[in-house]
Amino acid sequence: MNENTAGPSPMVVRAVQRATRGRQLGTYPEYEAARATLARHFGVPAAQLLLTNGIDDGLKLICDTFVDPGNVLLLPSPTFTMYQFFHRVAGGRVIEVPYDRSFRLPLGRVLDLLAPRRGHPPRWLVLANPNNPTGTLIPQEELKVILRSATRTLVLVDEAYFDYSGQTVLGWIRQYPNLAVTRTFSKAHGLAALRLGTIFACRELADTLRKAQPVFPVNSLALAGALESIDHPESLRQHVEQVLRARELLCRFLDSLGVPYAPSAANFVFACFGENAPEIARKLETRGVLIRHWPNHLRLGRCFRIGIGTAAEMRKLIAALEDLRGLITPQDPEKAWGQVLEEAKSD
Repeated sequence: MNENTAGPSPMVVRAVQRATRGRQLGTYPEYEAARATLARHFGVPAAQLLLTNGIDDGLKLICDTFVDPGNVLLLPSPTFTMYQFFHRVAGGRVIEVPYDRSFRLPLGRVLDLLAPRRGHPPRWLVLANPNNPTGTLIPQEELKVILRSATRTLVLVDEAYFDYSGQTVLGWIRQYPNLAVTRTFSKAHGLAALRLGTIFACRELADTLRKAQPVFPVNSLALAGALESIDHPESLRQHVEQVLRARELLCRFLDSLGVPYAPSAANFVFACFGENAPEIARKLETRGVLIRHWPNHLRLGRCFRIGIGTAAEMRKLIAALEDLRGLITPQDPEKAWGQVLEEAKSD
């Protein structure tokens, strides 16, 4: 699930424990001070920040606010499934644009769909950056072109894995009124169980979203953990450095197996294990190793998304894959990804 499996720092754990004491659990959360502190941390005015119960809650909020039956969501493919889940629940339609075999977004196709010659443009476009499950980044110059072209479309840039990539468009919300940015404390900060996400947007867009939001969307324990976590940037930095080192070691090991993988800027690696992927996944599970696999999915059935865990977890994974080396056939990257992404176009 791409969590920080080591969990938050001990200081964060103690802060959450303190928040459970006494009458604090008997009163509703107070948000203004926490929102102001978090806004300063992110470098935005408090009015441009919304607190949500994880990014999923933020996606639902966007659909509740803007999506009517028949509206179109434009998505790269493959990407995080919850974008279209909430959109379809709201009665919308989805148009997917498959990545090319180099995992680049077909910019011309996206721009064409943003400015159709007849009918209505997409209601919103979601770009996970880095993307899940591929871990790849969209160049910032291409993001600027998209934002300039999407004059009648809301563009959501989901930066759930920003802490690992270091690339952000958060500062652009001042320039582009059609831009919203999401972040989460569920990944690098290790607070997935407490559910805290954020939406950033210009004042007008943020005010519109806030009108559709419940009064108490976030619990006080999540706020306590987040506020403590941002007070200890060294812990976050150490975690990210550990993940980047482990990711590099995993990629080298995949190279030795002849397994193609996408260039990742996140805390996971998207790799193509070929026709034996379902059997490999089953055998990994019997060894106590769980990876993200899509056994019944036409476009992704040959692929794994491998999360970067602790050093001990990664040693266990590599040892298990070493034992299964006989099931792993070296593949030509261009041919392997071409097959996966061609299937995406026909799915």
